[in-house]
Amino acid sequence: MSRFTPGPWLVNEENGSYGVFSNDALLAVTLSDDLKDKDAAKANAHLMASAPLLLEVIKQIKEHLDNNLIVTQEGLKINDSHLRDSIIDAILRAEGYRL
Repeated sequence: MSRFTPGPWLVNEENGSYGVFSNDALLAVTLSDDLKDKDAAKANAHLMASAPLLLEVIKQIKEHLDNNLIVTQEGLKINDSHLRDSIIDAILRAEGYRL
């Protein structure tokens, strides 16, 4: 799988449409004309632009879960296998290995 364009990704607005950019490269456009809620175009663009950061954070969380047990203040150990499975699935989807 080829690597995605590295972050940071930024949002720029022009005439009510929002572009997601990495340096000078246009990665995505959200068109407010296609949405009933005009603010959704801006929110969608910002969500897309945060993707590299979100992927990096979830990888850090997975690494933490791989190396530690989750224990509550009461001393209860939490089975985090379902959480780890969800995190691994999200990472694989973000990296293009799963649809």
